[in-house]
Amino acid sequence: MKQKILKTKILDKLEEDILVNKKYYIHMLDNPNWLIEMFKESGNNNFEVTSKIEVEPFELEIGGPETDNKNARTVYAHLQELKPVQAVSAELWTYMTHIQFPDYMANRWKINYNEDEKKLREVIKQRYFAIRGSKGVIRNGIARLWWAGYWGYDESREDPFELVDVILDKQEIYEHISERSYNRNKNILIASLEAIKENDFNTREVRALYVKINSYGSDKHLDALDIDAAREMVDELVEEIKEREEKEVALV
Repeated sequence: MKQKILKTKILDKLEEDILVNKKYYIHMLDNPNWLIEMFKESGNNNFEVTSKIEVEPFELEIGGPETDNKNARTVYAHLQELKPVQAVSAELWTYMTHIQFPDYMANRWKINYNEDEKKLREVIKQRYFAIRGSKGVIRNGIARLWWAGYWGYDESREDPFELVDVILDKQEIYEHISERSYNRNKNILIASLEAIKENDFNTREVRALYVKINSYGSDKHLDALDIDAAREMVDELVEEIKEREEKEVALV
C-alpha cells in the first residue's frame, strides 16, 4: 500500500497553531485522536495525500523508552526502502505522529504543561512535527526510530539490528550521531558503535570518541575509509581514550 502524508498547507497551519492547540498536546493521553476528530467536525476530509512510499501496515508498541528498541526495528523494517531524501519529509512524520500513531506519541512523549509557552512550543515542534532538514527531522518522535535504524542496521551481523539497540540504549549516543556531519557514513558509524559496545563506554567516553572522530579529518577523508580502515582508525582513537583514562586515574 502507499503511505499517506499530510498536505503541506495543512501541516503549515497545524504548525502555526501549536499554541492554539496546546491543550490537546498536553492532554494527549485523554484524547490522542483529537486532530482526526477536529477534521471530522469541520468536515475536512481533504487533509492527506497518497505518497509514492510503499509500506505494509504496521503497529507500534505502546509505552515509554523501553519500547524504543522494538519499535525502531518495526519502523525501519517496514520503511527500509525509504531514502534519506524522503526521510526528511515533515509531511510524512507529522502525519504519523498526529494521525497514524497518536496513541504511541501520547504515551512515549508526554508534554509537560508547566513549561513556558516558548519552550512548550519548541518541545511540541520537535517531537510532534519535523523541522525541515535532516538535523531537525531526527528529533521527531517516530522519525528518530527510523534514523536509528538507518544509522545502525548492519545486514552482515547475525542480528542486523544489534547496533541499532546500542544507539537507543544511551540517549547520548543518538544525540552525538545526530549532530555529526558524517552520520550517513555507514563505515564510520558501524565501527564506532562496535567500539562503544565492546568497550562498554560511558557517556564521557562516548563523547570523547565522537569528538576525536570529528577532528580526525575532513568528511571527504572519512568517506574514503572502507570498513576495515574505519575500524582501524576507531581502534586507535579508543586506545587514546583508554590511555587518557588511565593517566587520570593514576593522578587521583
